[in-house]
Amino acid sequence: MGADFANAAPCATLLGTLLMESPKSDTTSKIVRGLCEMDLVNEWPYGTAEEKKGAALLLKEARKLSLETLDREFHHLFVGPNDLEAPPWGSVYLDSEAVVFGDSCMSLVRWMKENGIASQEGPSREPADQIGRMFMLLAWLCENDPDLVDEYLQQHLLTWAFRYFEQLEAASEGSFYRGVAKLASTTLSDIAAQRGLKI
Repeated sequence: MGADFANAAPCATLLGTLLMESPKSDTTSKIVRGLCEMDLVNEWPYGTAEEKKGAALLLKEARKLSLETLDREFHHLFVGPNDLEAPPWGSVYLDSEAVVFGDSCMSLVRWMKENGIASQEGPSREPADQIGRMFMLLAWLCENDPDLVDEYLQQHLLTWAFRYFEQLEAASEGSFYRGVAKLASTTLSDIAAQRGLKI
């Protein structure tokens, strides 16, 4: 991968963690605090200054929120028990029946198997097309099989991620996950542009 893509793996790992794990976990709580304190405009490698400024303002506003408050919002947005306003699974957006574990999810699982990629379910047992897991897979591909990155992005992630981030931003009651949605969308858009991929 070129120098312009060198930061994709750590950025995707950070975003994937935030989109998959409770902010109260030890690892995630450190990421939350670090991101809220970070000078995104100057330190984040993806997006324009204006795009990063929008995310930074929201994340700085979230500094005053407790981890308990962020955890409640995480559960509201990613876990339930109520219907999720922004479901974090690709097949909900891509399949005609809008179901979890739908055809597009199974297509991703097949693609992973065909390319010798082991599925890491983790403790949450989320579908392979959960947005956080997909960012973690992007990070893994960047580090371990970069020749598959473009195919993965075009066939499996870019097909729905931007719609999801729009809905996540709208569904978020607090500033933290609105900021994460903006930052993730900006990052993914810039990575795709650097790779010459159509969005």
